[in-house]
This record gives sequence, C-alpha cells and structure tokens, in this order.
Amino acid sequence: EWSLGYAKRFGLYHVDFATQRRTPKASAKFYARVIATHGEALDE
Repeated sequence: EWSLGYAKRFGLYHVDFATQRRTPKASAKFYARVIATHGEALDE
C-alpha cells in the first residue's frame, strides 16, 4: 500500500481536495451501523 503513494484511496470518507468537502462512503455508513448495533450488523 505504501508503494502506491496517493494513487490508492483509503478511508471512510471521500475528500474533495478543491473544496475540502467530505462525503461518507458506503463503508462509513456500514461501520456506523455496526457500531450502533454492537456488531449485530455483521451478521447481515
């Protein structure tokens, strides 16, 4: 991963570097659901 530099994007939010606006990715919404259900969402 380190060898990819900034070519590969990771994280729970997409960042528009021009405006600095952050938009949650699907993974952020899933992670929030896992936390809210104390892990029960992992069984879905």
